[in-house]
Formats: sequence, structure tokens, C-alpha cells
Amino acid sequence: MSKRTFALLLALVMCVSLFSACGSSSPSSAAPSQSSDAGSSQSAAAPTAPQTTADASAGKVKIIFWHAMGGRNGEYLDKMVASYNSSQDAVEVEAQYQGNYDDAMAKLRATPAGSGPDIMQLYDIGTRWMIDNGNIHVMQDFINADNYDISDYEENILAYYALVDGTLYSMPFNCSSPVIVYNKEALAAANLDPKTAFATMDDCLNTAKAIADAGLQVGGSFTNYSWVFEQLISMQELELVDNGNGRLDRATKVIMDENNAALNILSKWKPIADAPFTQTYGKGTNESKQQFATGNVGFILDSCSVYVDVSAAAGGSFSVGFAPVPKVNAGDTGGVSVGGGSLWLMDNGDDNKAAAAWDFIKFVTSAEEQAKWSMGTGYLPIRKSALELDFYKDYLTNTNPELIVAIEALQGSKPNCAGAVMGVFPQARVIIENGIETMINDPSASPESVIKTMCEEINAEIDMYNRTN
Repeated sequence: MSKRTFALLLALVMCVSLFSACGSSSPSSAAPSQSSDAGSSQSAAAPTAPQTTADASAGKVKIIFWHAMGGRNGEYLDKMVASYNSSQDAVEVEAQYQGNYDDAMAKLRATPAGSGPDIMQLYDIGTRWMIDNGNIHVMQDFINADNYDISDYEENILAYYALVDGTLYSMPFNCSSPVIVYNKEALAAANLDPKTAFATMDDCLNTAKAIADAGLQVGGSFTNYSWVFEQLISMQELELVDNGNGRLDRATKVIMDENNAALNILSKWKPIADAPFTQTYGKGTNESKQQFATGNVGFILDSCSVYVDVSAAAGGSFSVGFAPVPKVNAGDTGGVSVGGGSLWLMDNGDDNKAAAAWDFIKFVTSAEEQAKWSMGTGYLPIRKSALELDFYKDYLTNTNPELIVAIEALQGSKPNCAGAVMGVFPQARVIIENGIETMINDPSASPESVIKTMCEEINAEIDMYNRTN
């Protein structure tokens, strides 16, 4: 037996013994391995330690950074880049906006290896494709070579990006968790407590009726966004796909039909969507946010990063509150998984540029910069110590106290409910949202029939991906 075969078998034995419940996190996810020799088929670790400091004798190093932050988030990212550039003389970072996440990923796919950016910001669901693409430096190798301490990073954020062997492939950067976003005055008019009003999906249905009865036009909207659906799977401590939610190895099929995760959700979602006092605003979150900001919708589900924008759009006509994502069933003991994006070190064949890019990544993920980033954008800081900075504590107390709800929800979750990883996640999300839309709009479409179609279509995408990658 070869050493590599033995290592693979050993890794699988360890995984079988350690994975339970959601089975979707690394046993080392709370503190990713400090060894880049993972002994896993997923590892792309370099055989030698990488260069971690740019060579000053080579002159100023220019780094190209592709990102998907538009609007207010993009403006603050530009400030962060400018702050880094002015803080030292060795590296100059040029940030280039590439459109939304899907646009950015499409452009990277079309870019020949070695000729793209030095740093790539990509959404969480691009993780498996980036690993399989192979044109990256593994972040863990730089962490190890630089003896960089990541114990201060939030475990349940690292859990998503550290796969089964504990290897961190990219660095979490702009992170968020899902929440119920509600109209405080509307909830108060209905005489409801936010701590219980949204505790379960059944409670959300009752709350929507109470808010509508109290005079609001639409009691609530259960947002047709696949990320919400995925969170409800995690809340049940169940898996979306096989192979440890795609973390032990590549996913080969969906199992949300086999474990009833999807049926548990949609059997409760359909009554919510069918109720005369609720409304679904298409797919995704854009329209639901706009409708909520009018003050005519009692609650929606969205990312915690929307607080500043939604509050500004409301114009003071009502107050915005956050509540944790509802459980599917009262006895569920799972939790939420992180959303947003991470930073990838691209392998363009220039070790000096990679070292310079690593320096920038350390800067933007420092506690102080993450606290400022959270204040400027509404994302969660990825460093625990950021929460202890006086200026950030003041922000949470006086400017955005609702963000505490999202922070505590993520901290109280379980690393083994970090969420699924698969190479066709963008396609799967479209399929899931299409299925939910069909269930909502077609009276003849049952949750069972919708789930059957979802699973067949996602499985076809997974099969094609695995055969061609």
C-alpha cells in the first residue's frame, strides 16, 4: 500500500468516527490544522513552505484585487485598500470591481490560468469550484509558514471554509448570518414579543396574521432565497448533500429528500406562502427588501448586512429589528451557517506577489480593520477580539444594536452545521428557488413533487460536474 493510499484511508477512518449530526464541519474547524500535509484528496498543499514576505529589493509590488462589492460596500472597500496602501511602501493594491458574485465568478472562469488577479473575493458557494480549479495558493500553507495565529478568528466562520482535513483554503472576509428583519412598531401593535414571535416557522405564520390583523398591509414575507432554505436545513442539523455535506469528499448526490430535510421545510413554507396575509416577492431578496422598507410588510428574512440600508430606506418611518432565524420544528437543535465571501490567493507563478497579497489579507482581516469594516457595511467581524474594541462596542450599543442578534446566533451555532459545499452550488440555488416559486404559484404543485424535481435537477448538475472536473 502506498503512503498516499494509506493517508487517504486514515483520513476517511478519522472522518467517519468524528462526523455526526450535520456532519458538515471539520473536526478541527474550531482551530484549523497547522499542518499543510493534510493527507486528503482535497488538499492542494504546496510541497515546500511558501514565501510569506515580499522581497523589498524587487521594488514596490503591485497587486490586483478582484472583488464583488458594489454600492456602499464597494466604497468602504476602496477606503480599506487606500488605508493599506498608505500604511506601508512595499505593496500597492489595486481593487477592481467585477460586478456581482456571479459576474465575478464567470469572469474568473473565462480568464486563462496565471493571468487573472492576485487576490479574488468570491462568495461562499464558490468554495468547491475554486478548490477543484486548482489555480490557487492554499491559505493554510501561508498560515503555517508564517506561524500566523488564527485562534482569534470566530470558529463558526472558519468552520465553513476549513474542510474536512482542517485546511483553510481561503480567508473569510465579508461574513454575515441570516436573520428575521422585522418592523418593531408593527410587532408592538400586534402585542408580540420578538423573542417568541419568530421562534419556529409555525410561529412566523401566526405572527404574520397577527401583524396583518393589527393593521399592516402584509403581515410578513418568507423570502424565496435559497440561502434561507439552506439555513433551515442547518437548523435541523441535517445535510443537503452526501459525503458529509460535501466536506468529506465531493458531493455525489443530494440527500435532503432522503433525510426529509426539504419536506420538513416546504410542508411548513407552503401554508405561509398560501396565507392571504403574506406575500412572496419573486426570487432573491431585492424586491422583498424594497417592499419591507415601505413599512407595509411586517417581516422578511435576509442577511444581517442589510440593517443600514434598510433603515436608511425606511427614512425613520419605523424601526428595524432583528430576530434569529426560526426553527423548522420546535425541537430543532442546529444553527445557522455563515454567508458572504472570502479572499483567495491566486497562483499566478509569482511568489513575490503572493507574499505581498498575503500581507494585504492579514491587514484587512485584523481585528481593527474588521471592526471598521463591520461598521461601514453591516457585515460581521470575523475576529473575536474585534468585539472587545471600545469603538466597536460603542457602535453596537448606539448605532446598530440589532447586529448583536446576528453575532450571538452565529456564536451559538455548531461548527458541524457549517453548511454544504459543492461545485454546482450556484446552479443548485437557481433550481431550489425555481422549485419554491413553482410550489407557491402552482396550486397543483405539492412539496413532494417540487422536492423530487429539485433533487433530480441538482443531481444531474452534480453528475455532470464530477464527470467533467
